[in-house]
Amino acid sequence: MSSSNISFILHKPQLSENIGACARALKNFNFSKLLIIKPKPDFPNDKILATSVGAKDIIKKSKVFSDIEQSLSKIDILIATSARFRNKKYKTYLFE
Repeated sequence: MSSSNISFILHKPQLSENIGACARALKNFNFSKLLIIKPKPDFPNDKILATSVGAKDIIKKSKVFSDIEQSLSKIDILIATSARFRNKKYKTYLFE
């Protein structure tokens, strides 16, 4: 499978910086398709472009959708991840 057949989807991203950083990460690993569903910030904007650094081409060809169903219309296989709860406390262990 070619990397050009793989799309990354951001669902309701809240921060411009996250969108830009995601585009930069895609570029670093030779991916190019970014789909964005209902972004909270205006898209595109200066913060997105600034944090994307060398990945402005990915931002410019990104597609924005109003709902998840539209974004999945050409997707055959979907693998999803989600954020973890940040208020959860984990035990840390110190080894000597």
